[in-house]
Amino acid sequence: MIPHLVGVVVQVTSRPLVIVSGPLPVPKRFFQPKPISSRPAASGSSPQLVAGAAHEINNPLTAILGYSDLLEEDIALREETRSLVQKIGQQARRTKRLVENLLNFAQQTPAEKTSVHINALLNNAVQLREPDLSGKKIKLKVKLEPDLPRIHGDSNQLLQVFLHVMNNAVDALQEVGGGVLTITTQSQGNWVTILLSDTGPGIREPQKIFDPFYTTKPVGKGTGLGLSACYGIVQDHGGEIKCENNPNGGATFVVKLPAEVQPAGPPPSSAAPTAQ
Repeated sequence: MIPHLVGVVVQVTSRPLVIVSGPLPVPKRFFQPKPISSRPAASGSSPQLVAGAAHEINNPLTAILGYSDLLEEDIALREETRSLVQKIGQQARRTKRLVENLLNFAQQTPAEKTSVHINALLNNAVQLREPDLSGKKIKLKVKLEPDLPRIHGDSNQLLQVFLHVMNNAVDALQEVGGGVLTITTQSQGNWVTILLSDTGPGIREPQKIFDPFYTTKPVGKGTGLGLSACYGIVQDHGGEIKCENNPNGGATFVVKLPAEVQPAGPPPSSAAPTAQ
């Protein structure tokens, strides 16, 4: 199936504002999608191309947003025309958010990895997210294993991963009028495991959830890049992330990160020889 672009032409003259929209077919030779053979990493093979294209798209977007704001403030506009101008602005802002997500997805900033206490990081994520849950009938349960081994990683990137998964869980729980989000940590051999489980409606295609641009959210709410970036971050930390539906409903995200290798301590000191 060949996609369509929606063309929008805005003409500002002494005559009334004219807006023409309609489907513009894209020739097949310009759109040849390739199958995704493997999960993406945060840094692809051509991040400079993505970043350059995103910046080029941002330039006309800025102009479109500026002119739409000016038109919207024109007191001579009829309400019907003003409504159309507002829609142009809304779609331009939506495109701008997508471009920003593309830039984040292609970002190749080296991770600043240090010794990270996952329990402390998750408590931080809960503190950031909890105030927004009041009145949403969503309860957070935290079950953190004491004496959890530290991991070697970038705390800011990992916080981004946990917050994004939590946000997705909250969105899912809101679809069913509330529920419970349980966050659990476990030590399993040389691995630290983090489970984020919700009692929401579950995920329709969990095997596709980390594919770029795949989203289960309504049009305009999600771009499908967040979980792809999360996948790349976890991979960069030598870990793995997966999603599975719970037998009794809801979904669970499982993040596994290698425990930090503890340096060997100093050898035990030998007893001083007894003086004869």
